[in-house]
Amino acid sequence: MEYTDGRDSRLRKRSLLIVLGFMFILNGIFFSLSNIGFLGMTVRKFWPVVVINTGLSFFAADFFIYRRLRSVFFFPSVFLFILGIIFLLFSTDVFHVSFRKFISVFWPIVLVVFGVILIATYGVKRKTGEEFPYMQDDSAEDSFSEKTV
Repeated sequence: MEYTDGRDSRLRKRSLLIVLGFMFILNGIFFSLSNIGFLGMTVRKFWPVVVINTGLSFFAADFFIYRRLRSVFFFPSVFLFILGIIFLLFSTDVFHVSFRKFISVFWPIVLVVFGVILIATYGVKRKTGEEFPYMQDDSAEDSFSEKTV
């Protein structure tokens, strides 16, 4: 049995529609709460919530479509979520230094953290003897594929 040629493009379109749908819902709720004054701050301070909502949209879309987390959605969603949290900490003045100044001084720490994560991933893989979760390519898997004979 072979998959149809248009299967990948249909899957991408469906996934994109679900991600965009969740993004519009989450960001619409956020902007509505901001406009009615429920948040007590302007969107100018809370703009990173849009980035966080985008990361959450990837999580939600993956669960909605596949009923599990897949690497195709997992890594972008975690990256956007963490990036949004970092931006939110700076835009709400939790850190009393500008983001530009912080990065210009502490950028080597980002390299160290990334290196530690890579070494820890290798250590877990070596100790367990199994593939690290989300490291295999599962982008072609779906639960609603169409097959032809």
